[in-house]
Amino acid sequence: MKATSVYLLLFGILLNCSATSPDSVNVDKDAPGKLVALMEKLASVESNPLMKKHFESIAIFTLDTTHGFGKTEQNIEEASLVLEFFQGEGSKWETYLDGPRPLMISFKSPTDGKYSFYKLFLPKGFKKENKDFSFYMELHGSGSGKNDNPRNFLYKSLQPEIKGVTNLGYSKDGFLVYPWGRGDKWYRGIAEADIHEVLEDFDSMFETDPKRQYIYGFSMGGGGTFKFAQGTMDRWTAVASYSGAIFDPTPEEAKTFTNTPVWMVWGELEERLGKGNRELKELFIEAGVDLTWEEIEGVGHSYQGSYQDQMLEWFKTKVKQ
Repeated sequence: MKATSVYLLLFGILLNCSATSPDSVNVDKDAPGKLVALMEKLASVESNPLMKKHFESIAIFTLDTTHGFGKTEQNIEEASLVLEFFQGEGSKWETYLDGPRPLMISFKSPTDGKYSFYKLFLPKGFKKENKDFSFYMELHGSGSGKNDNPRNFLYKSLQPEIKGVTNLGYSKDGFLVYPWGRGDKWYRGIAEADIHEVLEDFDSMFETDPKRQYIYGFSMGGGGTFKFAQGTMDRWTAVASYSGAIFDPTPEEAKTFTNTPVWMVWGELEERLGKGNRELKELFIEAGVDLTWEEIEGVGHSYQGSYQDQMLEWFKTKVKQ
């Protein structure tokens, strides 16, 4: 075969592969509009208030531009997958009651009038009248700005393939609230106000065991947990930080945890964050805090699922007297 013929054959194969690439097919450009229409239709006939709120929340944030983001190509592709999810199991209550899928709960912020939302994972055996469930709040880590677009955070765990579900979302040991927190804003300013408002919104709908209230986070979320817990300490039974973004902790901050058990771990190889975590550990020890800690050998800044499971087991041993 002549060289030119070989080149033409290879070009044809590459062209055919390109035409059938997963990135170039099955993407419905009208998916966001169709998703909104389906959510509005489902909400209009839904009697379960949580499911109704779920459908309405997805419609609100599929359309939202108040936070400064239009629909990106990624949003359109993911909306197509979310649409597929809701054409099947996503429209069924059992999906959220029995499995590791979150309900999306939106609310209008009294601070700036914009909508925000959080992911709500239901506990095993959920019944509205049961007031004995434990409560967990997880603050997410930074996506380097990717979470600032609310649709990126919204769509991730509502696709046919389960993605972005935290460990407690699978174990369903209690209510888990996972706030958007206005994205990657380090839980400062409006993002801190957002977490207060999330708690208020949740508490307006559910009553949980006041002896079993837990807050934790990874990376930016670990640092956010450390700061946020200081101003809400009366609520928490125990606090945990995994590879927390801790910078220049003070003795006064550490002392606020004197009556609250703390769990913290970080990676031995974490160059940026290891220093702050070691400093905070020493301050906790000096303050007499009930502290469980570990520097994980050979690990850098990485979400280690097995350690998250250990943290959740540790939480279960902590109950307010």
